[in-house]
Amino acid sequence: MSYGSIAADTLTSLKMHTRGWRSVYCMPKRAAFRGTAPINLTERLNQVLRWAVGSLEILFSRHCPLWYGFKEGRLKVLQRIAYINSTVYPFSALPLTIYCIIPAICLLTDKFITPSVIHFLIFIY
Repeated sequence: MSYGSIAADTLTSLKMHTRGWRSVYCMPKRAAFRGTAPINLTERLNQVLRWAVGSLEILFSRHCPLWYGFKEGRLKVLQRIAYINSTVYPFSALPLTIYCIIPAICLLTDKFITPSVIHFLIFIY
């Protein structure tokens, strides 16, 4: 197990898959493990922030899934893509934030983002 990392579980599974270990999904009828979950928005946002920081920690470390494990060659292409996706997902917040802010800016400034498309649609209508 990789200790000292915020995302120790992801880093451990990346190392195990790179070394050739296989993982399976186990769904027992009776709960095998019990854990806690965030019960309010503040705790949930803190949890998501920890996950994002942990993902970026892995992305910018020597264990980056882009190049980690090429010597061993045991990480399959789809596994590599899945690990890359899980480490770069915090960057999806940037375009999402912009996408959410632009309509408010357009309403406040009374300007459209794409006026040429709007005028074209008016002529068609």
